[in-house]
This record gives sequence, C-alpha cells and structure tokens, in this order.
Amino acid sequence: MNRRLGLSFTFALRACALGAVLRVASAAAQPAPGPVHEGYSRLEKSVIRQKLGERGWSFDPAPEGKLIEEVQIATLDVFDERDPMPDFVNVLHTTTRQQVIRRELLFREGEPYRSLFAHETARNLREIAQLSIVLIVPVQGSRPDRVRVLVITKDVWSLRLNWLLQSQNGHINYLVLNPSEENLFGSHAVVGGLFILDPAVYSVGASLSHRRLLGSHQMVSLSASFIKNRDTGATEGSFGEFRYGQPLYSLDTRWSWGTSVLWRRDIARRFVGVNVATRNDIPVEFDRDRLYGGYQLVRSFGRRFKYDLSFGVEAERRAYSPGDLSAYPASAVRAFTARELPVSDQRVSPFVQLHAHRTDYSTLLEVETLGLQEDFRRGHDLLLRLYAASSQVGSTRDLLGSQATLAYTLPIGDGFVRPVLGSNIEYASRGRNDALFQAAARFVSPRLGFGRLIVDGAFFDRYQNYLNRRFALGGDNRLRGYAPGRFTGASLVAMNAELRTTSLDILSAQVGAAAFYDVGDVSDRVDRFQLKQSAGVGLRVLFPEFDRIVMRADWGFPLSPGYGALPGAFYLSFSQAFAMPGVPVPSVLTETL
Repeated sequence: MNRRLGLSFTFALRACALGAVLRVASAAAQPAPGPVHEGYSRLEKSVIRQKLGERGWSFDPAPEGKLIEEVQIATLDVFDERDPMPDFVNVLHTTTRQQVIRRELLFREGEPYRSLFAHETARNLREIAQLSIVLIVPVQGSRPDRVRVLVITKDVWSLRLNWLLQSQNGHINYLVLNPSEENLFGSHAVVGGLFILDPAVYSVGASLSHRRLLGSHQMVSLSASFIKNRDTGATEGSFGEFRYGQPLYSLDTRWSWGTSVLWRRDIARRFVGVNVATRNDIPVEFDRDRLYGGYQLVRSFGRRFKYDLSFGVEAERRAYSPGDLSAYPASAVRAFTARELPVSDQRVSPFVQLHAHRTDYSTLLEVETLGLQEDFRRGHDLLLRLYAASSQVGSTRDLLGSQATLAYTLPIGDGFVRPVLGSNIEYASRGRNDALFQAAARFVSPRLGFGRLIVDGAFFDRYQNYLNRRFALGGDNRLRGYAPGRFTGASLVAMNAELRTTSLDILSAQVGAAAFYDVGDVSDRVDRFQLKQSAGVGLRVLFPEFDRIVMRADWGFPLSPGYGALPGAFYLSFSQAFAMPGVPVPSVLTETL
C-alpha cells in the first residue's frame, strides 16, 4: 500500500481529553540535562531532554571513535505527556518490540562509535512507515573514552483507518480507506483491507506485507482488489501484486535481488473535476489491460561513492481498446482514438543498469514534513539504463531503449539547490520511437527565521510520442485553483514558489502555513504553451502520532484570463503539492502500474 496514506481516526481520539493539556505545560517546565545538539527540532529536543533526564545521562558532543559501552532502546508511547490524550488509549496500539529496532542497528556494544553508522541507521529507521520520531543520541559514558548510545523511536498509531483524500470544494475526487494493523505483534508486519473510490468506480481488496520476513532482510508483499462500477454495480476488473526480494538495506550490503508480478485490468477514465472528460462528445474511457513481471539482481560496490550494477529481465504488456463507439461518427472516433487512446505495446526486455551516487546526506528540518528530521542526499546522483526488445521473442517492436538521469545537490547553508536532467529514449523499428526529455530543479532556501522559500520548476517534452501518453495539470498539484485534470498534453512546463512557515507545536500537532504561486501549462507542442497562473494560501498539519506525511489544505485562485478568480478552489490532500525532484531508480521491487 502506498505509504503516503496515513492519518487514522485522529480527530475522534483527540476530542476526548482536552483537560490533559495541563500536562503539556508541566512537561515543558522540566529542567534540561545539559545541552542538546542544535540539529534537532523543538519537538525532538524535548524528547531527548526527557529521556536523558529519566536516566540521569548527559549528551556527548564529541563521541567519534569512543568505545560504545551500552546501547539502550527507548520506544515512546504513541500518546504521552505531550499529548492531550489519556494514557490508557495506548493499550489499543502495538508498540514496536525493542528487538525489532535493535536488529536495524548498524553498530553494537564494544565497537567504536562512528557517526557514519549512526546516521545511516537513523535514515533506515525513518524510512519505516511505522516510525515517526527517530533519534540516535550519543551519551557520555562511564569514562572519557567511552560512550553510550540512546536510540529513541516513536511509533505511529498501528491500528489504523489509513485514509487519503483528494477533495475540491466539497467534492471527492479520490478517496482511499485502508483499515489495517501496521505493526502486527510489534514486528512491523502489515495486514489490512483496501477501499478506493473515484467518481466512477470503487474497489475493495486486501493486502499483506512484511519488510523483514522471519527476521531476515527479505521482504514480501501481496495484495488483490476487484473493481465495481458505482452506477451499475458491475465488476469492471481487478488489480494486484506480488513482490519478493532483498533490497540494499545498508551501505555495506553487496547483493540485492527481487522479483515481482503486477496486474491491472479495468476501464481507464480521464476526469475533469468529478466528471468524465469528453472528446467530440465521446466520454474519455477505454479498456485497459496491464501485466508486468520482472527479476533483478544487483551488485553494489563502494561505500561513500556507490556503484550499484543491476542485471535483469522484465516483461510488460499494455493493451488498450475503446468500447463500443458505433453510435458516434467515424471522424469523431478517429479523432478520439488519435488523441486519447494509448497505443498497445508488449515487450520482453533484458536490461543492464548502473546507479552511481554519493552517500553524503544533509539532515534538515521543515522541508517536506514538519518538526521531524529529514535526510537529503548531497552531491551527484546518476542513473544509466539500457534495455532491448525483439519481435522474435514476443515483443511488439524491435527496439533499443535507454534511460539516463543526472542530479546534483549542492548545500546552501541549511538549504540546497538540486538540478536534474534526464531522457528516456526508445529507438524502434519502422519509426515507432518514443522519447522524453526532462529537466527539473528545486531551490530550498536556508531557514529565514519564520520559514523557508521553496522554488521548484519542471519541463517535460515528449518529443517522440508513439505510445500516445500525456501529462495532466490542474487540481491540487502544480496548478492549484483549476479543476483536476483540466489541461492535458504530451509536454509540460511548470514553476511553483511556496513560502512555508516554521511549524508550531499545538497540543503535539505540528502546524504550519504556506503561501504559493503556481504557473504552468501542458500542450502537444512546446511552441504552443500558454502559461496559466494561480496563487493562494494553505495550511500544513502533521500528527507525529500517526505519520510523517503532512496533511495539506490549499485554497487556490486562478489568475489567468477566462477563469474566474473567486471563489477559487479548496483542496484537502496529503503530502506537499509537488514532489521533490530526483533520480528515479527503476526496481522490480518498486515498479507500479
């Protein structure tokens, strides 16, 4: 299940114990056991002070190379004295077992303390969706040449009604409900149901996954759902997946492997808002049949400068067909097919791939989330991938394909700038070529006291479009204020500027505000871009008891001629409005349909 899902019955739980607010003030008044490193947020500092104070320990500002004499694990309750909730609510939640945290550690008692291993451990733990706060704190030992290590983690609520909502002006564009137990028996195994709703259909299914199968580093994930039409009740299809493999779980891991099978059979529809789009009065909907299978083996070299060399094979079928269009004029059907229907394609492709990157990271605050540390890779990040397909082994086209992407992240104080350049090219027989050029950049300003300025730009030019694929713009993403899916085209240009405030701790929730300006357009030809503009304000809220992902409410106003600025459009969704640009690394363990 996509880990962007994630806020359970937060508001109902919070409503029952407002009298406990007094405990927040009393906890904040406790004396601090010595200085705490300035790289932590206010929330994280308060947690460190509390846990050090309970043990009578003091922070060690220079632990490098000292012998680790003790490692302690402190797992925080979901609700504690910082929360306006009674403690008995915690009995409804499964806290991660200490041994589950300990097996993730890349350091042990009796070894010298290395900040490199401590930071990598923290990064690995922060990628576990079940954990929100992750802190690895060096503590003064019994002698000057000794150090203790305190590992602090805070679980998110494990018995959850995960949900993802995309709503515009009170209309639901997309809704996901994922009731689940995210930490079965404290082991990080996940079992749950799945309900997805869009304006035309709903789907119902179940999922099961475990990132450390039987205590190993192997992961397994499987899910299946069926799709029903909301109006007729007819079954329209199904989708699901099976994944099994072992990822690169640390910088010292040399081998990785994985295999997966994914399928989706349904009716694809393009929406403008909550209505199915039309082309020459024909509803934009068609039958879709997707199937993917692959195997990948990875050999990793180096530590600070990593070179991950992959070999594998993948098979993919993309079949698209229109429904019964006999009621429409032949000319309209031809125009509809040429514009809206993707081209069916099938390939069996061996591939070789190189991912070269540095393993230096900056740990920052208040970038994509609120009040929690975030890790961003510095320096170069390069991906090169070559694959081939032949009609002699079942492929639709004889082709040679390549993917090349390069990014470089340059720190600027406690901010950074990251440009990205890339291309995807399939050179095929009989002129059936498909090619995409992409450029993106992100500027994250140093903290200005009251917040950060984020400027993000993207340009995608599908200059060879045999497969007839298009981008959509509008809604709650890069062009807020316009209807979702309002603009479509083979090429896209966009620029977004957002001023995000520093978060405030309100009853343990991290709350921030934003003001934004969006500009962009999509078109089938780059020389026909007609830029649209919008602006607005928003609210960002993060509940560390439930997720690391912000809940976002934006109110956008179109500024381009021909579109009414007022009353604008209100959107409620999760995560920031535009994703961090970077180098996507294809893997059979993360492939999606």
